[in-house]
Amino acid sequence: MKILTYENAKIAVFGTTLAVLFLGAVLHKPIEFSETENRYLEQRPKLTTAKLLDGSFMKDYETFITDQFPKRSFFMGVKTALERFRGRTDDNGVYFGKEGYLFGKYDGALFESETAKNNMTVIADFVKMYADKFGKEHFKIALAPSSSEILKDRLPANAPVYNQTGFIDKVIKKAGDDFVIDLGKNLKEHIDEYIYYKTDHHWTSLGAYYGYETIARAMGLEVLPLKDFKADIVDKDFLGTYDSKVNTGITGGVIPDSITIYFSEEIDKAGMMWDNDKDKTFNSIYHLDALKGKDKYTVFFGGNHSVTDINTENKTGKTLLIIKDSFAHSLAPFLIKDYDRIIMLDLRYFNKSLKKYLNENKITDLLVLYSTPDLAEDANIGRLLR
Repeated sequence: MKILTYENAKIAVFGTTLAVLFLGAVLHKPIEFSETENRYLEQRPKLTTAKLLDGSFMKDYETFITDQFPKRSFFMGVKTALERFRGRTDDNGVYFGKEGYLFGKYDGALFESETAKNNMTVIADFVKMYADKFGKEHFKIALAPSSSEILKDRLPANAPVYNQTGFIDKVIKKAGDDFVIDLGKNLKEHIDEYIYYKTDHHWTSLGAYYGYETIARAMGLEVLPLKDFKADIVDKDFLGTYDSKVNTGITGGVIPDSITIYFSEEIDKAGMMWDNDKDKTFNSIYHLDALKGKDKYTVFFGGNHSVTDINTENKTGKTLLIIKDSFAHSLAPFLIKDYDRIIMLDLRYFNKSLKKYLNENKITDLLVLYSTPDLAEDANIGRLLR
């Protein structure tokens, strides 16, 4: 009888706790943006007859409750701690690697999807469109593998990972090795260095430098040695996107990353403008205010914008257009010395004709720079052909 009473008490406490948390999620004012997870959260869905009948309302409401669950970040951390205690080597799409590394779980479903196949075809068609216009020394598609591809020795034992190098080889075969370059080859020569963040999906500034080496050589540019740049560690408490998914920081066991930015005479003189808005003009390419927030990687150019226009005091007569994901942000500073102007476009927010934009801005050099997973899953790659 005591056992039954005790069990009933546990059930009652557990049920009451869930009910209180559920009501908290329903009744409190929804949070729009999660600084911890660096993403917008699901808002309360509107009830319509159509959504109720097709079942989408309940699905959306379930996502809303999950996103708006009180103390969501804390409970994510507790869940992670319990999973690791049970011996799990992954949670919420993240591997718990060796030496404090967290890795994204990028599997065949991503790289063998219809989107990935279509994007490879788009890249090949894009090369055909502009190969003659720019020539191979002024036009490159550069692909950077994720940390799970380059730092495989730090993955959990027997962790299944997709062969991203093989995916890049497919892109090269389809679009041609005169125009497509695998940035992973040089990165693999430096696996014992701090080339990827431990808690974030990006490469570090050092990893970006090695990517720059490969791109500069392929485009016939002089490669400046790293010693010619001045390094400044601007933060030592960076917890990135992978940590946001599992919140290991709440229970310990993770070492925060440090962020280094590089300076040179040309970088110091460069300024930028966001989205062709003169009210968003800055006299530096580094947005140091970002270091006060959660997403500290946005110290590079202030994060993602439709257009980031970088002006220098150089007299080269050349303008570089970089069509990119955020891997380009820590690499672009190294290219500043070679151009009068560098424009970075984010296809997620850029809705104009690219062909028209190229002509209007007198682009002399063209670089498409993506991380391999982003190239595989970005549904906006088709905009390259507009």
